Amino acid sequence: MNIRTAKVEDAKFISWAILESSRAGKKHGLFDLIFAPSKDIVKSLMKLVSHETKTICHYSNFLIAEIDGKPAGALCGYDGYKISWENMSEALESMGCQGDYKERISSFLMCEPIVEKNTIMLNFMITKEEFRGLGVIKALVKKVLLTARLKGFRKAQTDIEIGSIGTQLAYEKMGFTKKEEKKSDYYAQEFGREGITSYVAEL
Repeated sequence: MNIRTAKVEDAKFISWAILESSRAGKKHGLFDLIFAPSKDIVKSLMKLVSHETKTICHYSNFLIAEIDGKPAGALCGYDGYKISWENMSEALESMGCQGDYKERISSFLMCEPIVEKNTIMLNFMITKEEFRGLGVIKALVKKVLLTARLKGFRKAQTDIEIGSIGTQLAYEKMGFTKKEEKKSDYYAQEFGREGITSYVAEL
């Protein structure tokens, strides 16, 4: 296995990772709503991933795990205090997404967790099905946390939908503990999950 920093040429794989991890077994996820009624969400995500405005989805935030030279998994790590939805709004609006997308994702924004200073956020964790069980996620998280410590981050945080038991257990095994839980009836109506729970680890 080889862990490397993502390049702009990885935009298509990263876009797939963002879309599939945000759906997480649901009929639709956050980016389905943002880019509705687009029929080619991966293409829209590719523009966002390589956009000059650095958002949470920017390729430079990602690590790629390769096995035998093939992309096996991805993980996003970014400064959750500095990179916010303001950056996302700037990028999306420049791409032609109208302001009403905020209304479409209002149920998510109601449950958006708080992020403290000096916190590295982990997001869009995914392994391709054929590579599961090979420790891809563990290797990616380990690499992100090591780099974060060297950069002076004090905490790591990930936000998990309530009911995503597999993801929750994976992070708990890596030392993350439950910090905050936000529930909303609107979130449940939109995504079929009660809300979002934050898990944090000291670095």
